[in-house]
Amino acid sequence: MPPRPIQRSDDIDLKSVWQAVTGSFRRLVVISVVLAGATFGVLKMMAPLYVSETQLAIESKSTNNPFSDPSRNGSSDSVSVRMDKEAVNTHVRALMSTDLAETIVREMKLADLPEFNSARGSPDALSGILRLAGIGAPRANETDQDRALRSFLDRLEVYSPKESRFIGIRFTSIDPDLAAAIANRVAETYRNKLAQQSLTETDDVQKALAPKIEELAQEAARAESEVEKFRGEANIFKGGQQATGLNEQQLAELNAELSKVKASRSEAEARAKQAREMQDLGSAETLADVQKSPLIQNLVQSRVRVERQISELSATLLSGHPRMRQLHADLTGLKGQIAGEVAKIVDGIGKEAKVAALREEAVEKSVSDIKRQIVGAGPEEAKLRSLEADAKSKRGELDRLRAQYEANRVRADDTRTIPVEAQIVSSARPSTVPFFPKRGATALLVAIASFLIGLALVVTKALLSESPVARQGRKGPQNRREFAPVLPEPPPSPAPPAPRRGTPQTYRADPLPAPSMPAPPMPEVAHAAAPAASHAAPPVSISTADALAGSVEGLRKGNLAGVRTLFVGASDVFSLATESAAFCRRLAEKGLTVIMVDWSPAGSGVAEPLGQASWPGFSELLDGKARFEDVVLSLHDSDVHLIPSGQRIDLSATALDSDSVNFLLDALDDVYDHIVVVSHVEPAKDLFEAMQGRFDCGVVLVEDKAQKAKAVGAPGTFLGYEVDGIALFAFEKQPEANRTRQKFARAS
Repeated sequence: MPPRPIQRSDDIDLKSVWQAVTGSFRRLVVISVVLAGATFGVLKMMAPLYVSETQLAIESKSTNNPFSDPSRNGSSDSVSVRMDKEAVNTHVRALMSTDLAETIVREMKLADLPEFNSARGSPDALSGILRLAGIGAPRANETDQDRALRSFLDRLEVYSPKESRFIGIRFTSIDPDLAAAIANRVAETYRNKLAQQSLTETDDVQKALAPKIEELAQEAARAESEVEKFRGEANIFKGGQQATGLNEQQLAELNAELSKVKASRSEAEARAKQAREMQDLGSAETLADVQKSPLIQNLVQSRVRVERQISELSATLLSGHPRMRQLHADLTGLKGQIAGEVAKIVDGIGKEAKVAALREEAVEKSVSDIKRQIVGAGPEEAKLRSLEADAKSKRGELDRLRAQYEANRVRADDTRTIPVEAQIVSSARPSTVPFFPKRGATALLVAIASFLIGLALVVTKALLSESPVARQGRKGPQNRREFAPVLPEPPPSPAPPAPRRGTPQTYRADPLPAPSMPAPPMPEVAHAAAPAASHAAPPVSISTADALAGSVEGLRKGNLAGVRTLFVGASDVFSLATESAAFCRRLAEKGLTVIMVDWSPAGSGVAEPLGQASWPGFSELLDGKARFEDVVLSLHDSDVHLIPSGQRIDLSATALDSDSVNFLLDALDDVYDHIVVVSHVEPAKDLFEAMQGRFDCGVVLVEDKAQKAKAVGAPGTFLGYEVDGIALFAFEKQPEANRTRQKFARAS
């Protein structure tokens, strides 16, 4: 159900806003079409621009160090030095350099084209019109080459996507073929420049490598001869694929074996320790080794079978029965066998740990013997390793220089093999679709934008003209609500109309003169008063909860939101609690969702007589100290929910916040079919006045005719207020039945 809004003096008059919009609609459409046409005409005078793009991939050179091995040029170290983001950005700036642009402008003779040189003419009609107006004319002291260069750099765009090694070269021109040709020429010219630079570097390197290689060849030969001579004198030989010494090979094998033995011993000792601990605790049966034993598995199955038989026979036989004694004896024997087998397995695990320890001692002894042998031959092996390292370093350096020298020679012979960092991965092609202007899309966008701006101005003007200050000046005294007195004895009339959902119920704000209830102050309501009381109908008298539930159930037909009922009682709290709960239970039995709201600012409502706590409740909801899930309870033996009254609310010091109450009840309307607010007369009057009569049904609980005359009041009135659109009922109960129910409630 949508919330019931309260009309205020500063509400927006949507009708007047809509009238202002509809009145200005044609004018806005005409203005939007005119602006769109003007935009389309201006764009039609402009020459279309085409964009072509060439893509380069920046890769590492085949060699970064002139004296390094060509086979290792693609290593991660080489790439990380040259392929960082700074290196890529360097290529981007180089492609936008003035030297490269001057070369292309000169080779392609761009200074002779009007597109690049405004002194040669205008490329389109719009430029010609602007030149006649003195806009876009060539500068006086600027040469043709400078104008072409400036225009070339303005149309050139070089970019590199983030986290990539690609570089895009875009060029914009009114000629699609020229745009593609210039983009490709920029890429080719830059690659040729890089290749020529690499060729120059290669020649310099070749001159430095030749004497270096000859010297290293002699040094490497002398070092290798000394190594072989010393190995024969010291009787130190090597074997295996890695050419290591025999002692070192044995030591490595024994160390690997020692690691395995230590791991095996640690595992065996841990298993043995765990097994002994679990055996001491009596839970050794859960060990993995125990559970793997087939004998243990059979014994456990037999024990389980005997235990099941004992459990089955214990229901019919006593413990002294021969059969029971036999089963207990079998169970004792099985447990003993299981314990014996478990002990054997635990002992076996301990023996495995001892064997592993002995094996570890033997391997450690062998390792110690090999180490002593290696230490004895230590000085000779140290000298041999030094000689081998010297010979190996010289031989490696010689091989790298020879490979580099050969690679440079091949590159010098064939310029096509020169490595270039920039590789063309995608050549530019002439575009068939202009990049700018998009005449249709731009004109449509201008039309929509102008229409929306005009619509916003019209709505703003209408809202400002309908501001609260402007409306207050037009209201005058005719909007003041006049209160008419309620006639004490009006004639009967037909039944009240069905309640109007979503709007405040109209009621007369003048209080009725009633001896038992003081007149409340006149509340401010948002609608005019109902017709005179002489045309109102008296409340419908009902004597049973079933009949009352049937009448209230019909109020929800055609209404998607919940039905609000104000259940008022003039009698004691036990009768009010009993009868209201019975009424709600009857509604719940009809398949409806029902919630009782205990309204008692004094804090003593109907929750305690119904066996529920009185707080937290509705007052805590109003203060924001609790949520719905904290206060919603369930009545015993029913599907009815209950919100207690909560702690005491001092209405004398603080006025009741009607907006908060309406907000909470609106939230309940969305969940429940019926919301029944239960209260005594005086608190109900305050609530009814604060909510401006926003209820669908009013029920007054009476016990005799005298009480009915005082509580119900004149026909068409409720709680001393004349109402319209609210169904009224007088719930009459027999006094004897009421007293019996009260006694039963008090006893409960």
